[in-house]
Amino acid sequence: WILAYVGGGECGQACRDALHVARQTHMLVNKDADRLSRALIATADCCDRPSLESDYAGLVLIDASDPAQREALAAVLPAGDHTHDLFVIDPLRNIVLRFDARENPKGLLEDLKKLLKLSHIG
Repeated sequence: WILAYVGGGECGQACRDALHVARQTHMLVNKDADRLSRALIATADCCDRPSLESDYAGLVLIDASDPAQREALAAVLPAGDHTHDLFVIDPLRNIVLRFDARENPKGLLEDLKKLLKLSHIG
């Protein structure tokens, strides 16, 4: 399972807020934390990697800055602005949940715990 944020790479405040929610949620899934990865999918030149690596240890940085990669990504993401969205991706690489990181993160945590409990894959 992957908890992913898709952003332009400059990693402004909205990005950092979403990554913070992802980190906290990852810690709070407790015994299932090893089944969940966190990822930043950067659609432009990625930001300050050393800062990200120190602030968000364990975060996987995925460079999707190539135009073909951005097109492929756009084809699988729902339409709209994803500035504040976190995506839950299952082991088969299906997007199963979109969560607005500005909302109460307890909802994300509850849904994620249910998914992990009911899932027999990953």
